[in-house]
Amino acid sequence: MDLKNNNVLITGGAGYIGSWVTRYLLEKGYKVMVVDKLSFGSESLKGLLGNSKFQFKNCDIRNIELYKHHLKNNQSVIHLAAIVGEKACKKNKEETNSVNFLATLKLAEVSAHYGVKNFIFMSTASSYGVQDINQVADENTVLKPVSLYAISKINSEKELLNKFSDKLNITIFRPSTVHGISARMRFDLIVNHLVLDAFKKNEITILGPKMWRPLMWVGEPSRIFHNVLQSEESKIKSQVFNLGTNDENFQKIEIARLIKENFVSNLKINVVDKDPDLRSYRVNFDKIYNILNYQPSKKIVEAMEEIFFSLKKNLYSDLNSQKYRN
Repeated sequence: MDLKNNNVLITGGAGYIGSWVTRYLLEKGYKVMVVDKLSFGSESLKGLLGNSKFQFKNCDIRNIELYKHHLKNNQSVIHLAAIVGEKACKKNKEETNSVNFLATLKLAEVSAHYGVKNFIFMSTASSYGVQDINQVADENTVLKPVSLYAISKINSEKELLNKFSDKLNITIFRPSTVHGISARMRFDLIVNHLVLDAFKKNEITILGPKMWRPLMWVGEPSRIFHNVLQSEESKIKSQVFNLGTNDENFQKIEIARLIKENFVSNLKINVVDKDPDLRSYRVNFDKIYNILNYQPSKKIVEAMEEIFFSLKKNLYSDLNSQKYRN
């Protein structure tokens, strides 16, 4: 594929997932422009600033006047920037709507105006909310969000497809909950924080042990986005994909057992039957496998091993720092 004019603008490209996407596409020969306000610091961009194919704009995605001229030269937009997670969204509902919904529509509008071809939007599988435990949710399952974060993503999905499908190749992903190490590390995600607790205390607490979560290594979106950028329009235009794999739907208690069986044999597991986070959902990933031939490159135990290794090597300055949590 000729990459001479294949420029990509990534919003949130310094984030937990975004820093993986940025590096992966640079390695594949793309010219990458990142827009990020660096809410959690700039460490994830170390080593990139000297790369001739990399550009960076430090600003809030809502300030589109500061970076819209870059859209003239970009064939694709990967929109990751958002206020992520229910805890962060609940702090300021108006800001959540402004960033996650209104800024998304404005970015799509300006992208269409400047002739951007592909618009990849990162939604969330938590949109499925509270599902019947006997049901495995596919892309046509009725959405039952229980959080402002999920609602903001669902509203964005609907408006993108309704208003911009004739102007942009819109591809929407509802990703599994991610885990693993990243240049912008997070320890507030279920697998990562359980591994951290096991490492520090030899003890973890599981709230709602029978609740389900689909899980995925944090580097996987990079690979699937690259696939989309190289795919025929008929495969990816106006499509919604669950992002993950069928055999990595886990009950919370299963995650704890994997840690105990593989890494901390004397781990104490405390179980609390109820969790204030009501989400419980299993997800079907047949569509992404059948259409985009997606298969994961790393399983959960491998990702856990890397987290344990990074902790043993003291790679994080202060494990209690807020920069490791959204």
